[in-house]
Amino acid sequence: MPEDVIQAGIDLKTKNIIPVHSSKFALALHPWNEPLQKVTGLGKEKGLNILTPMIGEIVDMNGSSHQFMEWWEE
Repeated sequence: MPEDVIQAGIDLKTKNIIPVHSSKFALALHPWNEPLQKVTGLGKEKGLNILTPMIGEIVDMNGSSHQFMEWWEE
């Protein structure tokens, strides 16, 4: 759940969070993009760095800053 992802990030003092098992298929009773909307919103509230690459996008984890568009909103 998005709330659990955020709490785990806080508890573990992570530098980055990459939500991976969300927004790929419409398999639940909520809209397919709702998990990413929630986790990014909660992450912003808590000041966490949420990495949201598009499916298949390469991410350089040695890079210092990442900018991702909210592709699930398009």
